[in-house]
Amino acid sequence: MTWLRGVYRSGVLLGAAVVVLAQFLLSVLVMAPGVLLGLVFLIPPPVLLGRRLTNRWRAVFAGWTGRAVPEPYLPPPPPPEPDSDGMYRHDTTLYRTPRFPRFFGRLDWLMKDPATKRDLVWQLWFPFVVLAVVPVGLVVAPWAVRLVATWSAWMLSPMDPARAARRGRRSARTQRALLAWARAALLVCCAALEVPLLAFSLACFALGYGLGLIFLIPVGVAHFRWLANLRREFAGWGGQRVQRPYTPQLVPQRRPDGLLQVRNNLYKTEAMAAFNARWLWTWSDVATWRDLVWLAVDPVVTVALLGPPVVAAVYGAFGLALPWLWTTLFGAEWSGWYGAVDGSRTAGLVAGVALVAAAFATVGWLVRVHARWTALLLRPTREAALRLRVEQLTRSRADAVDAQAAELRRIERDLHDGAQARLIAVGLTLGAIERLMDTDPAAARRLVTQTKETAEAALRELRDLVRGIHPPVLSERGLTDAVRALALDTAADVTVDGGLAGRPPAPVESAAYFAVSELIANATRHGGADRIRVTLHHGAGLLRVTVTDDGAGGADPSRGTGLRGIERRLGTFDGTLVLSSPPGGPTVATLELPCVLSSPKTSTC
Repeated sequence: MTWLRGVYRSGVLLGAAVVVLAQFLLSVLVMAPGVLLGLVFLIPPPVLLGRRLTNRWRAVFAGWTGRAVPEPYLPPPPPPEPDSDGMYRHDTTLYRTPRFPRFFGRLDWLMKDPATKRDLVWQLWFPFVVLAVVPVGLVVAPWAVRLVATWSAWMLSPMDPARAARRGRRSARTQRALLAWARAALLVCCAALEVPLLAFSLACFALGYGLGLIFLIPVGVAHFRWLANLRREFAGWGGQRVQRPYTPQLVPQRRPDGLLQVRNNLYKTEAMAAFNARWLWTWSDVATWRDLVWLAVDPVVTVALLGPPVVAAVYGAFGLALPWLWTTLFGAEWSGWYGAVDGSRTAGLVAGVALVAAAFATVGWLVRVHARWTALLLRPTREAALRLRVEQLTRSRADAVDAQAAELRRIERDLHDGAQARLIAVGLTLGAIERLMDTDPAAARRLVTQTKETAEAALRELRDLVRGIHPPVLSERGLTDAVRALALDTAADVTVDGGLAGRPPAPVESAAYFAVSELIANATRHGGADRIRVTLHHGAGLLRVTVTDDGAGGADPSRGTGLRGIERRLGTFDGTLVLSSPPGGPTVATLELPCVLSSPKTSTC
């Protein structure tokens, strides 16, 4: 490439930077209502238009670099086909016409294709790369053009599996750091909100005790419980599980003489009884005063722990690095009072990048430390934990009894409608055979054949029923092999990793097996997953099973009975289900069951 051609192509790249930036902004502006407001019909047009324009740039960069830049897009979905009843299906919904299934199929195809995200990332960074390289490299224009073209061809080419895996790991680390920083910023905002809430509580105490406005006292000690409960949930970001420690709310009880009783006090009116019940409930609860101590101390601790990385990232990015970009690359006027270190904007850029890197490197650890601090003050006391444990055992016992009764009813119904009916038919047919043996042997032989088929069908139904109660492979081979057998019977691509050095107790093993079975069924039936990974591990007295799928996500235990049933099944053994299912996937479900493994040689399970 000659120098003049390099200068010409540099001009082309500068013009392309403007065009690609406009293309990116147009795509984002059109797609934003579709993603944020649910107007999904706005999403496909800009994506398809962006693909056509990006393909033109692929052809340009292929010519400049001398190597092919193939399209990385997944093949489009086939047109929808009607079912046997003439309905068109997409996911779990049936439609009378193929219009909506075709649209949603194309939408899934575009949004789940990794190349769509790579195109948008390239469109975002291309103008900055051009502005950073081409003006500086005008003296060596061929080199600058070749560098930009090679980078663009690399960005727009299909990724090999190893490169995709490395990129996925880097992307995951970056996302974790950004998420941790966002969580830290949210916690700092919560700490700022705690200051006026504390002032309001103190004002309620002063007015209640100083002026006799006693109705303000319960408000002053309980109005911030919503924030304390929110912070208990946020402690899960740092791996701490903090339960709500509050005692059950007192309810006035009506006596035979018509009075209302709240503990040892009697009241004539419902309003006074309700007020005093709330007073006693909040005032006598130890958790109330622990919450108040937390409200007074937490702002200082939160700002001291999480304030530095939050401020460092903001100041490093917007106070030091961004001014250098605006002044150096875009020629903006420098104010001089910020954006530099000792008067040097370059030193300011280096310091800004270092501050952002240090903030992102430490913020995850600081969020975990902050979660331990939250758990220290907001977790239940020993007495409250014992009370919560008793309540949990009461609920799990009731759930276990209900589940057992429902299972017995299901078995009874299946036996009555299936095997029992077939065995009755066998008995009636045998009576008919006995009567026809002498008068019509041919008809008797036909009935014998029919009776044999009916008996075989009854046997199959009994085997299926037994397998539904407790699969034989689970008893004979253990949980790992039973899950592998389950994977072979699933239409999706299911991979089973890990293994167990021994056998869990039979009830725990059965609960884990049926929970995994339900999760796999949900992933294929409701999530439309193509690939599922099941990982089994035992350590620290916990059986941990993780089920990951690439489905549509959006699973919510509150919207269906399947996930709640899994929680109830695991809760019988003090097990837990932790679900992460953002819209668009992936869905990660983690089962944890406390148990001790027995030796494979001595196990009798």
